[in-house]
Amino acid sequence: MTKMRPMNDQEKCPSCGAPVVSEICSYCGTPTGLNTAKADMEYPVIECKPASINFWNVWFPAIFAVAFGMAGVGVLIAAIVTDGEYWLVLMGIPFLMIGIVAASIVIRAISRYVKVKKNGKMITATVYGYMNDNVLINNEPAQIVKLLVQTPNGPRFILYKLGGTLKPYGINDTLDIMVCEDCFMIMKNKETVNW
Repeated sequence: MTKMRPMNDQEKCPSCGAPVVSEICSYCGTPTGLNTAKADMEYPVIECKPASINFWNVWFPAIFAVAFGMAGVGVLIAAIVTDGEYWLVLMGIPFLMIGIVAASIVIRAISRYVKVKKNGKMITATVYGYMNDNVLINNEPAQIVKLLVQTPNGPRFILYKLGGTLKPYGINDTLDIMVCEDCFMIMKNKETVNW
């Protein structure tokens, strides 16, 4: 039997004392410290396809595309040179297929990046928190940042996969994002220091 917490024992905002239901207090805007995985989804979530170029979505599959693609082509050429040894053809097809799938992953990531850079619209998002992704990098979960954006249909959340284990943004930080259809790209905010 599970125990329910009495209403007067629920967590309260450290700043204004309002009940805590999300990572940022809806009354005063203060970060509450609530874990994003336990927070209520106050607004609908927009499907988000990250439009970034990094090691895991371009360079890593490119290594597979080149290595397996070249091996597959090499085996198929050897089959042609040896007057149609069919067992060589059967051996080369799986290598070639792995190369083609890896190349399609690279092409998809680059096309999203180019589409957003060329046709994207700049919007502003507020960082609400982080959640663990189901992908592990060096035995640590990759991070998903929960962003609040204002749309013509009202406020919406975006769950943006960062592709790394770091949490580079603070709760309640404001970020510039480029959006084109369902593809999003977090822009790098360049800090300038006047000495």
